[in-house]
Amino acid sequence: MFDSKPNSAEARDIAFHLHSQTNPQRHAEIGPLIMARGEGVHVYDASGKRYLEAMAGLWCTSLGFSETRLKAAAATAYDKFGFYHSFNHKTPDNTIELAEKLVEISPIPDAQA
Repeated sequence: MFDSKPNSAEARDIAFHLHSQTNPQRHAEIGPLIMARGEGVHVYDASGKRYLEAMAGLWCTSLGFSETRLKAAAATAYDKFGFYHSFNHKTPDNTIELAEKLVEISPIPDAQA
Protein backbone atom coordinates (compact mmCIF):
# COMPACT_ATOMS: atom_id res chain seq x y z
CA MET A 1 0.00 0.00 0.00
CA PHE A 2 1.18 3.52 -0.82
CA ASP A 3 2.11 5.62 2.22
CA SER A 4 1.08 9.17 1.44
CA LYS A 5 2.14 10.64 4.79
CA PRO A 6 4.76 13.36 4.26
CA ASN A 7 8.09 12.82 6.01
CA SER A 8 9.33 16.27 7.02
CA ALA A 9 7.72 18.46 9.66
CA GLU A 10 7.37 21.18 7.01
CA ALA A 11 5.52 18.87 4.60
CA ARG A 12 3.31 17.51 7.39
CA ASP A 13 2.44 21.08 8.41
CA ILE A 14 1.44 21.96 4.84
CA ALA A 15 -0.57 18.75 4.48
CA PHE A 16 -2.41 18.73 7.80
CA HIS A 17 -2.41 22.16 9.47
CA LEU A 18 -4.71 24.94 8.32
CA HIS A 19 -3.14 28.20 9.53
CA SER A 20 -5.39 31.07 10.55
CA GLN A 21 -4.77 34.36 8.72
CA THR A 22 -2.56 32.54 6.19
CA ASN A 23 -3.02 32.05 2.46
CA PRO A 24 -2.91 28.24 2.04
CA GLN A 25 -1.53 28.39 -1.50
CA ARG A 26 1.27 30.74 -0.49
CA HIS A 27 1.94 28.62 2.59
CA ALA A 28 2.30 25.52 0.41
CA GLU A 29 4.82 27.42 -1.72
CA ILE A 30 7.04 28.84 1.03
CA GLY A 31 6.35 26.43 3.90
CA PRO A 32 6.25 27.14 7.63
CA LEU A 33 8.80 28.69 9.93
CA ILE A 34 8.82 26.07 12.65
CA MET A 35 9.42 27.39 16.14
CA ALA A 36 10.94 24.88 18.53
CA ARG A 37 11.23 26.61 21.90
CA GLY A 38 10.96 29.83 23.83
CA GLU A 39 13.08 31.46 26.50
CA GLY A 40 12.24 34.79 28.09
CA VAL A 41 11.20 37.16 25.30
CA HIS A 42 12.84 35.08 22.57
CA VAL A 43 11.76 32.13 20.46
CA TYR A 44 14.01 29.78 18.51
CA ASP A 45 13.27 28.11 15.22
CA ALA A 46 14.01 24.48 14.44
CA SER A 47 17.51 25.38 13.24
CA GLY A 48 18.31 27.32 16.43
CA LYS A 49 17.96 30.86 15.07
CA ARG A 50 16.77 33.29 17.76
CA TYR A 51 13.93 35.80 17.25
CA LEU A 52 12.48 38.49 19.48
CA GLU A 53 8.85 37.43 20.03
CA ALA A 54 7.26 40.86 19.86
CA MET A 55 3.67 39.56 19.71
CA ALA A 56 3.87 37.76 23.06
CA GLY A 57 2.90 34.47 21.48
CA LEU A 58 -0.18 36.22 20.09
CA TRP A 59 -1.11 37.47 23.55
CA CYS A 60 -0.74 34.11 25.32
CA THR A 61 2.75 34.49 26.77
CA SER A 62 3.06 38.10 27.76
CA LEU A 63 5.12 37.10 30.80
CA GLY A 64 7.75 35.30 28.74
CA PHE A 65 8.62 31.76 27.79
CA SER A 66 10.08 29.07 30.07
CA GLU A 67 9.76 31.17 33.21
CA THR A 68 10.50 28.86 36.15
CA ARG A 69 7.97 30.37 38.56
CA LEU A 70 5.19 30.30 35.95
CA LYS A 71 5.94 26.69 35.04
CA ALA A 72 5.81 25.68 38.70
CA ALA A 73 2.55 27.55 39.28
CA ALA A 74 1.00 26.04 36.15
CA ALA A 75 2.09 22.52 37.14
CA THR A 76 0.60 22.95 40.61
CA ALA A 77 -2.66 24.28 39.18
CA TYR A 78 -2.83 21.54 36.54
CA ASP A 79 -2.30 18.83 39.15
CA LYS A 80 -5.35 20.15 41.00
CA PHE A 81 -7.66 20.94 38.08
CA GLY A 82 -6.12 21.44 34.64
CA PHE A 83 -8.96 23.31 33.01
CA TYR A 84 -12.64 23.96 33.37
CA HIS A 85 -14.99 26.33 31.60
CA SER A 86 -17.11 29.16 32.97
CA PHE A 87 -20.25 28.52 30.93
CA ASN A 88 -23.78 27.99 32.26
CA HIS A 89 -23.10 29.30 35.78
CA LYS A 90 -20.15 26.96 36.39
CA THR A 91 -16.66 28.10 37.36
CA PRO A 92 -13.53 26.59 38.87
CA ASP A 93 -12.41 28.03 42.20
CA ASN A 94 -9.08 29.24 40.86
CA THR A 95 -10.90 31.39 38.27
CA ILE A 96 -12.66 33.23 41.08
CA GLU A 97 -9.38 33.72 42.94
CA LEU A 98 -7.64 34.99 39.80
CA ALA A 99 -10.47 37.37 38.87
CA GLU A 100 -10.50 38.81 42.38
CA LYS A 101 -6.72 39.31 42.34
CA LEU A 102 -6.80 40.97 38.90
CA VAL A 103 -9.45 43.45 40.04
CA GLU A 104 -7.41 44.10 43.20
CA ILE A 105 -4.23 44.98 41.29
CA SER A 106 -5.93 46.77 38.40
CA PRO A 107 -5.24 50.50 38.16
CA ILE A 108 -8.80 50.94 36.85
CA PRO A 109 -11.40 51.94 39.47
CA ASP A 110 -14.32 49.47 39.56
CA ALA A 111 -12.46 47.13 37.19
CA GLN A 112 -14.96 44.35 37.83
CA ALA A 113 -17.84 46.43 36.44
